[in-house]
Amino acid sequence: MFSRAVRPTARLARNLSTSAQNNAKVAVLGASGGIGQPLSLLLKNSPLVSQLSLYDIAHTPGVAADLSHIETKAQVTGHMGPDQLVALDGSVCWLKGRDYDISPVDADRCY
Repeated sequence: MFSRAVRPTARLARNLSTSAQNNAKVAVLGASGGIGQPLSLLLKNSPLVSQLSLYDIAHTPGVAADLSHIETKAQVTGHMGPDQLVALDGSVCWLKGRDYDISPVDADRCY
């Protein structure tokens, strides 16, 4: 008889979530390469990612456009070329505020 009284309380406790919000901001350098494209696709489909920034020396706007058609909460932006990587003051402008920076390529390819 006591177990019946406890069951509704157990159901309510199961619906309570104590985890933090999943709003990771991720940047992928080398996003249009053979490893960067599938990696970007996996990140776009992840419920943990809210913003996905892609960078490479070529074809990145096309990759970003393809990924933006996938209906997830992650917003995708594409950046191409060295002029979009570094701001006038020398800082890496669109990388500011990112939680994770992933580079699946050699550093020489990014610059």
